[in-house]
Amino acid sequence: MAYKQHFIEWFSGKQIPSYWTLTQIVATCTATISDEVDGGMLFQTDSGSGSPSASLTFNNKRQYVANGFKFISVCKKGSDNNVGIKGGMGSSTSVNPDHHAFMVEGTLASYKTLATKDGSTGTETASSIALSQDAFAYDIEGTTSNVTLGINGSIAVTKTTNRPSDPLQPYLYIQSRSTAAVKNYNVRYLECYNT
Repeated sequence: MAYKQHFIEWFSGKQIPSYWTLTQIVATCTATISDEVDGGMLFQTDSGSGSPSASLTFNNKRQYVANGFKFISVCKKGSDNNVGIKGGMGSSTSVNPDHHAFMVEGTLASYKTLATKDGSTGTETASSIALSQDAFAYDIEGTTSNVTLGINGSIAVTKTTNRPSDPLQPYLYIQSRSTAAVKNYNVRYLECYNT
């Protein structure tokens, strides 16, 4: 549902709405509606080799301004820590867009992290909140002075460096870091708007 540039997605119904674009980056991943209570969108890798990964975006329809946006989601890693997930705003469908502000969780860090990138330079700042398979509410806000990551209602990270400057779109990403099994990422709710 969208009101001008205020977008809300509950990921309910029988299938992922057509305004979302699934981009296969490596191997094959799927995005479906989960058949469980409060399951939301089930983003899933296959168990093949080569670190299967994919993004789910608005197909480069970038209607959100980097210095005045809000991104809110409720999601969880449905797999062990051998899966990397991202959620936030990005400038393209690629694995690491040139302009982005993401919540990151996976094996490359021990804590939930805020990653930002402006052009060729990107950095990550870890929160003090450990990786988990529980559902969390994430809140990313970009302003003229910083980008913040809120987790379950409290600001966990504030970054003033490498803030994106190009227009952005909602961006979700999954990558398996193990070829042993299928990896999952559930997103129950997503909201974004220009502030």
